[in-house]
Amino acid sequence: MNLEVYYSFQSPFSYLALESIYDLTKAFDIEILWQPFSAKAAGFPVTPSPVAPEKLSYYFEDATRFAKENRIPLVFPETWPQTEFEPGKVTRGAIVAADMGVLMEYNFKVFHKWWGLGEDPNDDNFMSELCEELDVEVGEFLGKLSCSDVRARVKGIYQRGRTLGIFDTPTFVIDKERIVGIDKISYLQHRLTEMGLKKKATVRVNA
Repeated sequence: MNLEVYYSFQSPFSYLALESIYDLTKAFDIEILWQPFSAKAAGFPVTPSPVAPEKLSYYFEDATRFAKENRIPLVFPETWPQTEFEPGKVTRGAIVAADMGVLMEYNFKVFHKWWGLGEDPNDDNFMSELCEELDVEVGEFLGKLSCSDVRARVKGIYQRGRTLGIFDTPTFVIDKERIVGIDKISYLQHRLTEMGLKKKATVRVNA
């Protein structure tokens, strides 16, 4: 069974949910289809919408609380969310990393650098250091980032997401059902169990 995961490097909650999402594959017979979702990265105009100060302060409070409870480092950029790092390069990088078989490592490292350390993904050394950590050739990786095919795939994922009604990340899509938010992962686990996808425990018998 395929589980589509729409996630965004712009979202602290996508970052905070990452390990829990990967843990799903340990407990359930599913294949995760990672869908990096970003209007900006896909080249679509984004109109900023004002957020009520009370809602924004709670957003910070909720993310900080979750990070502390789960011992996940979290650094909010000083001017976020009024201004944010450009997501285009790292979003396209997720497509390239998947093709190269290093997506899991890529996701963890990019999210940690962005939200765990507060690094700007568009700094000159960001990608070169990342490629070194991933043990991939930086010239090859950066060359693929600029390919029209990769840009088209990022755009296609965004358009598919909009067709499915994706409006926030992380969003999980299984059997045409949308499950939105880090706080819904426990419900997602319940749904997967209901669908009979929970892995059977391995029983070892000593000879």
